[in-house]
Amino acid sequence: MDQYKSKSLIILIHFLFVFSHSIQAQLENISLSPNTLVSKAYLGLRSDIKALTDTSNIPIKTMASVRIGLVVKQDLNKYFAFEAQSALQHSNSLNTISMPAFELIYKVNKAFQIRAGHLVTPTTTTRPNPVTWQAQVETYAQSRIIGSKPGVMLRYTFSPNLFVVSSLHYQNNHWAPHARIDYKTFRLAGYFENKSSYFISLKSTIKKFESIFNYNKVDEELAGSVFYSINPRFTFFTDVNRKMMLNQSDVWLLGFRSHFKSDKYPVAGFFGMQYDVIQKYLLGQFFIHLADMKKE
Repeated sequence: MDQYKSKSLIILIHFLFVFSHSIQAQLENISLSPNTLVSKAYLGLRSDIKALTDTSNIPIKTMASVRIGLVVKQDLNKYFAFEAQSALQHSNSLNTISMPAFELIYKVNKAFQIRAGHLVTPTTTTRPNPVTWQAQVETYAQSRIIGSKPGVMLRYTFSPNLFVVSSLHYQNNHWAPHARIDYKTFRLAGYFENKSSYFISLKSTIKKFESIFNYNKVDEELAGSVFYSINPRFTFFTDVNRKMMLNQSDVWLLGFRSHFKSDKYPVAGFFGMQYDVIQKYLLGQFFIHLADMKKE
């Protein structure tokens, strides 16, 4: 079974690479037919080397993962459309994982939409889209956010600066209400499962800072990540959590990334270093992915 999955993954990667080459590296908004559009296509390779620093006998752990993904939309007519998302990741430390979504969209007008299916929840949108490079290297705080769930959703755009979403999703054997509001560069989202179970997430971009903070009532955990981009090449970040009931943290990372992007080939990526203050390990990282030559 694992051999079959590996062969299938190789075939899919080869297809996506050839596909991206044939469209001259335009990996967004690729028209397949007059009514079918690939809004995103992705292929990425990540390699990590982890070394513990609190012992004289330094153990080395190596990790690698490859991810492929597509987001495809098809207009049925003026009012109805399908949108599907599929991402698949394989690594040497985890089983192959898939991240699918399938939505039927009813466009009431330019401002108002109704969606139903296996949906990207309003809360999920504070996490990086699975068909992006940011998702393959997401932080602990980002990974704590819920994924796609069955449900129905209402979306309304009041203005370019104000957008709201309300939905109902089936998760953990409950129907849970979700909500999201975007105001300029701020996004607040969350859900309730019952009085003692809720999750809140806040994402913001202020000048060179990008941050995400979550609170999970069930685990009584506060988690956050902050990125600071000195310039397009260099980024610093920190990733931390706090277990409120235990009054302790088990995640505190300090990281640095040196990005690169080719002017000649459809590739981008970074070299990275990060240190875990609590678990006392140093991680070196290399990451490369296919990218739109016009923009990343």
